Amino acid sequence: EFYIRTQTSDSSSGTKSSREKAYREFLIYSTFYAAQVPVVICEGETDNVYLTHAIRSLAAEFPALAEVMADGKIRLKVRLYKYPRSSTARLLDLKDGGSGVLSTFIAAYNKETKRFAGPGPTNPVVIMYDNDSGAKSIKNAIRNISKVMPTGTEPFVHVVKNLYAVPTPLAAGTASSKIEDFFDATIKATLIDGKTFNDGDGFDVDKHYGKKVFAHRVVRPKADTLDFTAFRPLLTNLTAAINKHSASVAPQPPGP
Repeated sequence: EFYIRTQTSDSSSGTKSSREKAYREFLIYSTFYAAQVPVVICEGETDNVYLTHAIRSLAAEFPALAEVMADGKIRLKVRLYKYPRSSTARLLDLKDGGSGVLSTFIAAYNKETKRFAGPGPTNPVVIMYDNDSGAKSIKNAIRNISKVMPTGTEPFVHVVKNLYAVPTPLAAGTASSKIEDFFDATIKATLIDGKTFNDGDGFDVDKHYGKKVFAHRVVRPKADTLDFTAFRPLLTNLTAAINKHSASVAPQPPGP
């Protein structure tokens, strides 16, 4: 059975009250460290939409991520962390996501789980991030803890305890990638209110729409007919991280 060592120590949660710090510790423990199923933390809620539908579309190929039930319905076997607009998000310092927020979370997770005792966590927490210039802070946070600097070419990195990080895979001949790259050009050319999709920052809102509109007005309503095959490498790497952790906590057979 899991439990938490009761001791006083510094917290990375800033100016939070002692009660808030205690509740934050409980949230980190219950939500991540002692998770009942693998947890995937994306950079933001739009990535959750993409990943959910990609897993559902390719469920038969990735049994570690989803199960096709006898009635044809699909049950996800991983939990995609939702960014709640509540005190929970404030206490966990996850806010709306993004590389800066996730790099802070990585450092805090390493520090705060040192106080947890009992059996090791049975399920992994996997941070999935865009493999582009914005990932520098995440890669540095991983290096500071694991002593391994991610190159972005590896399928995943084990950071600490049950925490892993999976970058978006690189296509042949490319040096960066982001999750929107896995949608084909046709779907990304969808017009909404006469505007075209722009997955960058600082675009002209009179001419373009952004990721939230793309996720909720293009991907979600068209999910049953979209081609998600380009997500296979990402789901393969996500599965590899989950399987690596499962193997690390599996009971070892007795020696001769």
